Amino acid sequence: MIHVIDLGTNKEEQIDSKSLQELDLHNIWLEITDPIDEELQSIANKIGVSKHFLDMPKKGELISLRLESDFGIINFAAVKDVVSAEKFQPIVIVFSKTFLVTVSRNIDQSIFKTTKDRMSKIKIDPPAQVLYFIIDEIVSSHFAQLEKLEDFSSRIEEEVVEKTTPDTLRKIFNLKTKLINFNKTLWYERGLIFNLKTCDSCIPPNTRNLFNTTHEDLTRQIDIVETYREIMSDAINVHLSAVSNKINLSIQSLTVVIFYLTIITTITVFPNTVATFFGISRFGNSNIWIIVSAIIISTILPLIWLWRKNWLKYKGNF
Repeated sequence: MIHVIDLGTNKEEQIDSKSLQELDLHNIWLEITDPIDEELQSIANKIGVSKHFLDMPKKGELISLRLESDFGIINFAAVKDVVSAEKFQPIVIVFSKTFLVTVSRNIDQSIFKTTKDRMSKIKIDPPAQVLYFIIDEIVSSHFAQLEKLEDFSSRIEEEVVEKTTPDTLRKIFNLKTKLINFNKTLWYERGLIFNLKTCDSCIPPNTRNLFNTTHEDLTRQIDIVETYREIMSDAINVHLSAVSNKINLSIQSLTVVIFYLTIITTITVFPNTVATFFGISRFGNSNIWIIVSAIIISTILPLIWLWRKNWLKYKGNF
């Protein structure tokens, strides 16, 4: 699907591949959504780039910048969800002094909708300024993901303090992995923004200055993600300390049980040991049921105590 937005009048219309070849690319924004191969090839021929530069980037190639003599090609990523699943919406942007091309999937068009709302209604918006609007909206959307990370981190901290379970440690490591990936994406984006705001030949000076704010936002977001990583590291230490304390208490209690069983064993074995020492074949005339009852009681009581402590149930590894 090809939409044409006139950057002078903000007029938008949908065209086909045939009409595209007759279009004058002057102050024009081509918004391509869920394109087919024919549409991509038509656009590539029109703007003079190879078709594979317009293909959706894969996960390992989400962030990149190619600067040519007449145009630049950006692979960027809008982070849609970090907490529950790492979802990225790849976006391809081709920009020059006279036109702008964006290629994306029709998953969430809120970024482009807000970009169009920011465009001036009384004067022409240069393609470089519309490029800034798009990237700035993507970077601003990261703050919503940081809010989700804050809520999720708080829940994990409460879980570590209130009741530590083996699943808690898995949640912490899983979140740390996501934070590392998110932080890596932010670093790549900040490097790309830095190259844009220092590119004298591809972006006008007044537009380059606008990218300073975007660069500062990314720097702040990187610092926040690093803070969350440190919080999760502290949560791991608290979790391990809680597990260690639980093990120490268990060993302490088991020592008491062993001491108790040792006393029982000593009491029951001592008469027989004395009789054997003095060569007495039989010591006393105790009733057999008394002996059996003593053995049963001395066996059942520790089992009941262990059962009430939940030490007879397997809970898996820490």
